[in-house]
Amino acid sequence: MKTKSLSRRKFLQLGGSALSVGLLAACAPLPAQAPAPVSQASNQEAGEAPPAQTETEEEVEPAPAQEQIVIRYGRHDPGLGANATIEKFMEEHPNIKIEMEQIGEFPTKIPALAAAGTLPDVVRSWEAMVFEMARGGQFIDLQPFIDTEPDFNPEDFYEAVYNYPVLEGKRYGINDVVATHVTYYNVDLFDQKGVEYPSLDNFTWDEFEQKARAISDPDNQIWGSETIPVGWHYFTLKQVWQNNGDFFSPDYKTSTIDQPETIEAVQFWADLLLDGNVMPSPSQIIGIGGAGAAAELMGAGKIGMQRMGSWITTDLVNNNIHFNIVPEPINKRLATIAHGGLNAITSTSPHPQEAWTWINANCSTEGIYNYAAGGRFPGARRSTNQIEPHTWVADVDFEVNWDVVLESVEYAYMLPGPCNEGEVLKVIGDALEQIYAGQTKAAAIFPEIKSRVNQLLAEC
Repeated sequence: MKTKSLSRRKFLQLGGSALSVGLLAACAPLPAQAPAPVSQASNQEAGEAPPAQTETEEEVEPAPAQEQIVIRYGRHDPGLGANATIEKFMEEHPNIKIEMEQIGEFPTKIPALAAAGTLPDVVRSWEAMVFEMARGGQFIDLQPFIDTEPDFNPEDFYEAVYNYPVLEGKRYGINDVVATHVTYYNVDLFDQKGVEYPSLDNFTWDEFEQKARAISDPDNQIWGSETIPVGWHYFTLKQVWQNNGDFFSPDYKTSTIDQPETIEAVQFWADLLLDGNVMPSPSQIIGIGGAGAAAELMGAGKIGMQRMGSWITTDLVNNNIHFNIVPEPINKRLATIAHGGLNAITSTSPHPQEAWTWINANCSTEGIYNYAAGGRFPGARRSTNQIEPHTWVADVDFEVNWDVVLESVEYAYMLPGPCNEGEVLKVIGDALEQIYAGQTKAAAIFPEIKSRVNQLLAEC
């Protein structure tokens, strides 16, 4: 584990230092315009022959066209909504060409590109990745660029989202969208079971359990709740947040995984998972075809409630599911996940100013709207979310509490960015898998792993 951590960090640092000289490459000045040829019109109009060219005279060549600067824009998805922004941007900036690249195997490919010195000019980074890359010297501080933009308006961004990618006083990314989790429920399934709909204003863990039990019919592969995605450790973290616990201190320097609030939250949901009458248990998941099949149960009308990002709206509409939305259930406080895409400039880009010009346009009110509309989630700018039709609203013929999606941005938390995130999540994840399999209890294993997590957090 330690060797992996050190090699990964060195991996990033060496990639940045080896090619940091690229930042020194300045854009060449525009060539001076050659003087226009002497007009011969007056001579010709007077019927005189044009003067003969002497041996010492040379034809004047027209000035060469300005060479177009290419900005490579790397992201994990196709980014189809960004095409309109790119097209308009290149019309307004004919000297800049944006080449959007979809990078497969994003979490492993980006560090590999960093070490090879072949990162795109701009990377739409995942949450914790922005910190990992910044610590490795692969992303640059964007604040100096922001300070020169009179119309950037930081106050337009949601505060928690805007302040997230700041490390040691430097800003390493600009968020474009905010994809939060809310609770979707199948109205028809609730009606069939005669169960009251979830509370809009005070939906609690206890109420969630009661309604899920009332709907579940495991013999017919119907459950009140989606299962817990055991391998997705931050899904568990949002449940911990709802109980006033956390995996880490706010500065990510120490682990808080042994706190009573954290232990209580994890064990509560582990017990519901193992019960099998609230959500599909690990053995039941195998019986319906595995975790992949379990993820499709909501769209198949087999799940009463699913706590997931607003991007699933499109799937539910396509499957003709009559749904509605309420906030995430709470125990001690209202909290949920906020996913985002953080646009960052790489330290190896030879054109940081042009890269910033693109980010500024892409993360403008209109630029964010173009992308958010296709994904069914709000923008990171408040002004984006004032544009109609709202990006998170689908055209359906039934009533939906759409305001819940936008309101969730106010109490959502961006995913953590701890040092050595991969290694840290491996330690925590191994413990969670044992708890969710019923092999141990949170109270027994979390105190055991805390020192190992703290050791990894302290290595940066």
